[in-house]
Amino acid sequence: MDTEKKRQLEMEVMETIIGIYCRGHHHANRCATAESEPSLCPDCRRLLTYARSRIAACPRMDVKSFCSACPVHCYSHEMREKVREVMRWSGPRMLLHHPLMTLHHMWIDYRSRRREKKELHS
Repeated sequence: MDTEKKRQLEMEVMETIIGIYCRGHHHANRCATAESEPSLCPDCRRLLTYARSRIAACPRMDVKSFCSACPVHCYSHEMREKVREVMRWSGPRMLLHHPLMTLHHMWIDYRSRRREKKELHS
């Protein structure tokens, strides 16, 4: 998979996960900024904007699977904790809302772990 496609996929996953979290927590004042944008509260919108900027500037996109597996932490400590909270809550619900996206995400993670294991044993 080429780097830009990976970058776009990671942005879509973050958008979906944050959207599920925002809807599930009944955040008030949700508003969409454009037709293609999800309806999010201001706090979740800030988190999504921050995540997009970090993904867009990622120097290791070509070699990493996901931010959680990356040795370089681009997110600030506060934002990293917020993303973990969002992922812990939304992750299990992704299978119900977006099963194909979830399975694809799991497949990429599995392949990445196998590749790391092979490199470790070589």
